Amino acid sequence: MNGITYDAAIVGAGPAGTTAAIHLARRGLGVCLIEKETFPRLKVCGGGLTARAAGLLPVPVHPVVHQPCHRVELHFWKRKLNFVARRDRPIIYMVMRAQLDNLLLDEAKKLGVTVYANNAVEDVSEENGRVTILTGKGPIYGRFVIAADGVGSMVARRCGWPANDGAIPALECEVPVDQATLERFRGSARFDLEHPRHGYSWVFPKKEHLSVGVLSMARGVEGLRDSFRAYLDSLEIRPTAEARLHGALIPVRLRPGPPARGRILLAGDAAGLAEPICAEGLSNALLSGELAARAIVDGAHAPDKVVSLYRDSLATSVLRDLDIAGRHARLLYGHSRLQRIMFRLGGEMVCERLTDIIMGDRSIASMGGPWRQLFKKSVIAWKY
Repeated sequence: MNGITYDAAIVGAGPAGTTAAIHLARRGLGVCLIEKETFPRLKVCGGGLTARAAGLLPVPVHPVVHQPCHRVELHFWKRKLNFVARRDRPIIYMVMRAQLDNLLLDEAKKLGVTVYANNAVEDVSEENGRVTILTGKGPIYGRFVIAADGVGSMVARRCGWPANDGAIPALECEVPVDQATLERFRGSARFDLEHPRHGYSWVFPKKEHLSVGVLSMARGVEGLRDSFRAYLDSLEIRPTAEARLHGALIPVRLRPGPPARGRILLAGDAAGLAEPICAEGLSNALLSGELAARAIVDGAHAPDKVVSLYRDSLATSVLRDLDIAGRHARLLYGHSRLQRIMFRLGGEMVCERLTDIIMGDRSIASMGGPWRQLFKKSVIAWKY
């Protein structure tokens, strides 16, 4: 490897890492991306890019959109509780993650970001005013490191952060279907709560297939495959060809410890920033990548200032929402009786507010805690 010391070395070329690289390069800093895979790569992801996430992208999303969805459906498994939210603007853009990741990586390359692909990180050490990243192909140096290498972040582990035990399992499959089935789901993102129990299932329509998945907030994989097959059967989705089921872990709790220290900043799934109600991680991955880049620029290479700026910006922009979202998620997935009351009294309101959050028109913090929501719905039901 060369002996250059980059202003920022970013580990992981997913949305958090490439977004940080793009923002830094646009400010004239020397940046490299280190990625263990070779692009294009398979990435397990439903590929539902929310309107909020699309607004955070540093490039236009339209070149990779398979289908814009103006409608969101929320169903309760085996109950007569169904809600639909509609908007004039797309609520969710359906994409394939490999294409989205390539779109961002191509922009980073155009801006002069050096990319070290197929290059796994083996160790990380900090000394003499810089960080040394030891890879399988030699050392790489950076004044700062942004760890955007996922829930199992090698950088976080090597730098002393504890493992994130708040990751939940998900299974997802790109299911080839006939045209009639594709038309049946066109234009709508479908979610089925309580299937599996303590989780949900989804159907996302793409150009020529459906992305179908299941996840469990109970952090156990037992029965997920059976739940997936039962879901296909119940919706009469018949694959027209063999489709492979893929698994992933989604970090719906923060990684223990601060999100930054020394010259290391954690972003995206490495920091555990997936939103715990919907288990959506792209929005906060993009936002944290931008905030990490901004902290490095505004901190003028002073480690204490960079860390302070990043922690403060995350606290105000992300962490308060995640705290309140976690409280809602514990009620939604852990207390079926209270969940039933909440949606029977005000399911339309909940669905509309969740859609506003997906659109980026409302913050989760603005909803307040779940007990406040239950109280408000009870008062409304009593009055009318």
